[in-house]
Amino acid sequence: MNIVDSDERDSTWEQHESSVRVYFATLPDRAVRTVDVSNATFTETLAWARGTAQPNETISIALIGIDNRRLRGLTWLFGMDPNDSAESELHDRMLAEMLEEHRTRALTSGGRADVVDEGGRSGLQ
Repeated sequence: MNIVDSDERDSTWEQHESSVRVYFATLPDRAVRTVDVSNATFTETLAWARGTAQPNETISIALIGIDNRRLRGLTWLFGMDPNDSAESELHDRMLAEMLEEHRTRALTSGGRADVVDEGGRSGLQ
């Protein structure tokens, strides 16, 4: 993690409305379904996703953006696409965070947390 002091005055614009994409991925096969959410805060979106996810699903959330070529893309805010290959230590940490949320949610709901390694592979295979 890199932390650098900043000046709040160096921003020229702010946007309060955004759209995010929520990924629900099943374990162990990593089949993905997605939902786009707008008119909600990040906290509201995460709470909704946690309440909506099936016990065998992980949750990931990405900000939907449009680049200067007018192409849609994603900036990961929580977790990542579980079908992406790990390219860096940051990817590994994002995957671990996503899997830990799944384990915690499964255990607090009285369910069974499948054993999943840091590569996202289920111990039940």
